[in-house]
Amino acid sequence: MKSYNVQALRGNPYDDKEFQEDMREVGINIPDNLLYKKEIGPYVINEIHKQNLSGLTQVKNVNTGFNYTQEEAAKAADEYRSDALKLYNSLT
Repeated sequence: MKSYNVQALRGNPYDDKEFQEDMREVGINIPDNLLYKKEIGPYVINEIHKQNLSGLTQVKNVNTGFNYTQEEAAKAADEYRSDALKLYNSLT
């Protein structure tokens, strides 16, 4: 079976099942029905986007010197998601 996580797509021997286990440790639960399918990448990217929306407000914005506002966090998270999806799509 072909794995579709980014590391596997870059040629590293990293199975989607291993990826699922590793992602679980950072709070992202990948459903079994997404393993070995191209949809795994966008699913994980969207889950990370959700984490960024809340997590970035706890991080200092280097441009302002203050924690990200909700608006700044949303803008940054959207940009990160867009960039990640472009990269993923270029690998598949």
